[in-house]
Amino acid sequence: MIERLLILLALAALLAAAIWIARRWPQRPAPPEQVWEVLGEEPDGRPLVVTFSGPRCAECTIQKRIARGLGDHVRTLEIDAARQPGVASSFGVLTVPTTVVVRADGSVAAVNRRLVQKSELEAQLLSRS
Repeated sequence: MIERLLILLALAALLAAAIWIARRWPQRPAPPEQVWEVLGEEPDGRPLVVTFSGPRCAECTIQKRIARGLGDHVRTLEIDAARQPGVASSFGVLTVPTTVVVRADGSVAAVNRRLVQKSELEAQLLSRS
Protein backbone atom coordinates (compact mmCIF):
# COMPACT_ATOMS: atom_id res chain seq x y z
CA MET A 1 0.00 0.00 0.00
CA ILE A 2 2.74 2.48 0.94
CA GLU A 3 4.74 1.51 -2.15
CA ARG A 4 1.78 2.40 -4.39
CA LEU A 5 1.35 5.72 -2.65
CA LEU A 6 5.05 6.52 -3.12
CA ILE A 7 4.82 5.60 -6.80
CA LEU A 8 1.78 7.87 -7.24
CA LEU A 9 3.55 10.71 -5.46
CA ALA A 10 6.64 10.25 -7.65
CA LEU A 11 4.50 10.29 -10.81
CA ALA A 12 2.69 13.41 -9.64
CA ALA A 13 6.03 15.10 -8.96
CA LEU A 14 7.30 14.17 -12.42
CA LEU A 15 4.15 15.49 -14.05
CA ALA A 16 4.39 18.76 -12.12
CA ALA A 17 8.04 19.11 -13.13
CA ALA A 18 7.21 18.43 -16.79
CA ILE A 19 4.48 21.08 -16.77
CA TRP A 20 6.79 23.59 -15.08
CA ILE A 21 9.52 22.96 -17.68
CA ALA A 22 7.06 23.10 -20.61
CA ARG A 23 5.75 26.48 -19.53
CA ARG A 24 9.25 27.94 -19.34
CA TRP A 25 10.91 26.16 -22.28
CA PRO A 26 11.95 28.72 -24.90
CA GLN A 27 10.20 28.12 -28.19
CA ARG A 28 11.06 29.75 -31.47
CA PRO A 29 7.91 31.32 -32.95
CA ALA A 30 7.26 31.55 -36.66
CA PRO A 31 9.31 34.24 -38.44
CA PRO A 32 7.46 37.54 -39.05
CA GLU A 33 6.97 36.90 -42.75
CA GLN A 34 5.18 33.62 -41.95
CA VAL A 35 3.07 34.60 -38.93
CA TRP A 36 0.06 35.72 -40.95
CA GLU A 37 0.33 32.72 -43.27
CA VAL A 38 0.48 30.30 -40.33
CA LEU A 39 -2.58 31.96 -38.78
CA GLY A 40 -4.46 31.97 -42.10
CA GLU A 41 -5.17 35.68 -41.66
CA GLU A 42 -4.28 38.94 -43.40
CA PRO A 43 -2.66 41.83 -41.51
CA ASP A 44 -4.80 44.92 -40.98
CA GLY A 45 -2.21 47.32 -39.52
CA ARG A 46 -3.04 46.57 -35.89
CA PRO A 47 -1.13 44.44 -33.40
CA LEU A 48 -2.65 41.06 -32.66
CA VAL A 49 -3.22 39.05 -29.50
CA VAL A 50 -3.72 35.34 -30.16
CA THR A 51 -5.21 33.27 -27.36
CA PHE A 52 -4.68 29.52 -27.57
CA SER A 53 -7.17 27.56 -25.52
CA GLY A 54 -8.56 24.10 -24.93
CA PRO A 55 -12.08 22.72 -24.54
CA ARG A 56 -12.00 22.27 -20.76
CA CYS A 57 -9.77 25.16 -19.74
CA ALA A 58 -11.38 27.59 -17.30
CA GLU A 59 -8.36 29.93 -17.33
CA CYS A 60 -8.62 30.07 -21.13
CA THR A 61 -12.11 31.54 -20.88
CA ILE A 62 -10.77 34.25 -18.57
CA GLN A 63 -7.80 34.90 -20.89
CA LYS A 64 -10.06 35.31 -23.93
CA ARG A 65 -12.22 37.81 -22.02
CA ILE A 66 -9.12 39.78 -21.00
CA ALA A 67 -7.83 39.84 -24.60
CA ARG A 68 -11.20 40.99 -25.96
CA GLY A 69 -11.12 43.87 -23.46
CA LEU A 70 -7.94 45.41 -24.90
CA GLY A 71 -9.89 47.70 -27.26
CA ASP A 72 -10.43 48.21 -30.97
CA HIS A 73 -6.82 49.25 -31.58
CA VAL A 74 -5.81 45.63 -30.96
CA ARG A 75 -6.98 42.70 -33.02
CA THR A 76 -7.73 39.44 -31.19
CA LEU A 77 -7.82 35.90 -32.50
CA GLU A 78 -8.93 32.85 -30.54
CA ILE A 79 -7.56 29.43 -31.50
CA ASP A 80 -8.52 26.07 -30.05
CA ALA A 81 -5.14 24.34 -29.80
CA ALA A 82 -6.76 20.89 -29.92
CA ARG A 83 -8.58 21.66 -33.18
CA GLN A 84 -5.65 23.45 -34.82
CA PRO A 85 -2.54 21.65 -33.52
CA GLY A 86 -0.41 22.75 -36.48
CA VAL A 87 -0.99 26.42 -35.74
CA ALA A 88 -0.37 25.83 -32.04
CA SER A 89 2.84 23.97 -32.80
CA SER A 90 4.08 26.82 -35.01
CA PHE A 91 3.96 29.10 -31.99
CA GLY A 92 5.46 26.57 -29.58
CA VAL A 93 2.22 26.09 -27.67
CA LEU A 94 2.63 23.24 -25.21
CA THR A 95 0.07 24.25 -22.59
CA VAL A 96 -3.07 26.36 -22.45
CA PRO A 97 -3.75 29.11 -21.92
CA THR A 98 -0.99 30.47 -24.11
CA THR A 99 -1.21 34.03 -25.37
CA VAL A 100 0.93 35.30 -28.25
CA VAL A 101 1.37 39.04 -28.77
CA VAL A 102 2.16 39.91 -32.39
CA ARG A 103 3.27 43.39 -33.45
CA ALA A 104 1.62 45.01 -36.48
CA ASP A 105 4.69 44.08 -38.58
CA GLY A 106 4.14 40.38 -37.82
CA SER A 107 7.00 39.97 -35.36
CA VAL A 108 6.24 38.19 -32.10
CA ALA A 109 6.55 40.49 -29.09
CA ALA A 110 5.76 37.90 -26.40
CA VAL A 111 4.63 34.35 -25.77
CA ASN A 112 2.90 33.84 -22.42
CA ARG A 113 2.37 30.27 -21.26
CA ARG A 114 0.01 31.19 -18.44
CA LEU A 115 -2.89 33.47 -17.62
CA VAL A 116 -1.79 37.06 -18.30
CA GLN A 117 -3.45 40.17 -16.94
CA LYS A 118 -4.56 43.08 -19.13
CA SER A 119 -1.81 45.41 -17.88
CA GLU A 120 0.92 42.94 -18.85
CA LEU A 121 -0.56 42.41 -22.32
CA GLU A 122 -0.75 46.19 -22.80
CA ALA A 123 2.92 46.53 -21.82
CA GLN A 124 3.89 43.77 -24.25
CA LEU A 125 1.93 45.46 -27.03
CA LEU A 126 3.96 48.65 -26.45
CA SER A 127 7.35 46.90 -26.33
CA ARG A 128 9.71 47.50 -29.23
CA SER A 129 12.37 44.87 -28.53
